[in-house]
Amino acid sequence: RQRQMCIRDRHMSDVKTMGSIADKLLSYVNTALVHDTNYQIAASMLNHYDKLEKMTLSEMAELCFVSKSAITRYCHFLGFNDFSEFRDALEQKFDMGEDYTKQFQKQMHENSKEAIERYCQDIHSNIKKAFDSQNQEKLPEIIKSLQEARRIVFLSHHFLCDIGHYFQSKMMMMGKYVEQFVDYDMQLESVRTLEKEDLAIICSIGGSYPARYDGIWNAMKCSRCRQLVITQNEGSPYWNNADYILKCGEFNRNDVGKYAALVIMDLLVMNYYTNVY
Repeated sequence: RQRQMCIRDRHMSDVKTMGSIADKLLSYVNTALVHDTNYQIAASMLNHYDKLEKMTLSEMAELCFVSKSAITRYCHFLGFNDFSEFRDALEQKFDMGEDYTKQFQKQMHENSKEAIERYCQDIHSNIKKAFDSQNQEKLPEIIKSLQEARRIVFLSHHFLCDIGHYFQSKMMMMGKYVEQFVDYDMQLESVRTLEKEDLAIICSIGGSYPARYDGIWNAMKCSRCRQLVITQNEGSPYWNNADYILKCGEFNRNDVGKYAALVIMDLLVMNYYTNVY
């Protein structure tokens, strides 16, 4: 009861898919073992994705060669309450231009060689930081926590979920199951059941995850589980109660922070392999 009092209801601003609808459709199509009606709907939506936002339920059903009720059922399958909520999610913009500064885009047009050199320098600096002594000194205790944890949950969103899947796959090869869910509701449910003996890994390069998904964050604080944070924003007050912080570089302009985050996961995998497995 006390834990339930700690957990806030989900805010409307929280992103149910924690990414674009396209990501969700791609994930389903890439892993579906049966090419049934749901697969047909997802594939049709992907092939005409740029038109979906303005389509009515009838138009979408015609596009996918199914009934309106089949589209509604598929919206439920994706985790939405109805077609209207699915349409609202489609309106959330994930623009390629948001990943790259205007200066970088301009430089790519005017002097692409110079732009790429600067891009590579930022990547190199981040990776070097990931390997620095401060991170290395923390690894033995973190590896011990990974080994002893009853449950491990990886929390992130967007591309960083792919990094989480990589970590999940490598750890599974060594007999250690890491939970990871890409939907808000499933992340929230997994966090609500964490205990003191469990470990939550929060991968948030800019440190925005707690602010974006405060319902999940509050639930995790109530669980009092151990926290391993992978970020560039190590000074954030959100991490005041974190047990471990690994810094993945200094720069995230033009989306270069993801490379160092992957390096951090590799460090964890390599050290777990050599010291535990």
